Amino acid sequence: MPKVAVLGQRDAVLGFKASGVVAFPADNPEEARKHLQEVLEGDYAILLITEEMAQILEKELEPLYSMPKPVVTILPDSEKPQGMGMELLRKRVERAVGADILFKREE
Repeated sequence: MPKVAVLGQRDAVLGFKASGVVAFPADNPEEARKHLQEVLEGDYAILLITEEMAQILEKELEPLYSMPKPVVTILPDSEKPQGMGMELLRKRVERAVGADILFKREE
């Protein structure tokens, strides 16, 4: 059975363990890169990553967005509603449907 991984700061990811998600807590960029490699070598179908960690690993994550597995989903920071996670979601929806239907702004 494919697994789900969550990567991010310790306090943000440990709560996911109760739902059966494999948590990869990282307190620094080196740990994050090591855990990302573990996820890529494992049988993970989905990678949830905190927005702060996604910013740190931006270059490493970029090629994964076009791969079928693992599906990378950024967990938006509740304090930054227009952050990296929401921008990635907007781009994916726009690519899928051909228009920015989620965040279309009046000009």
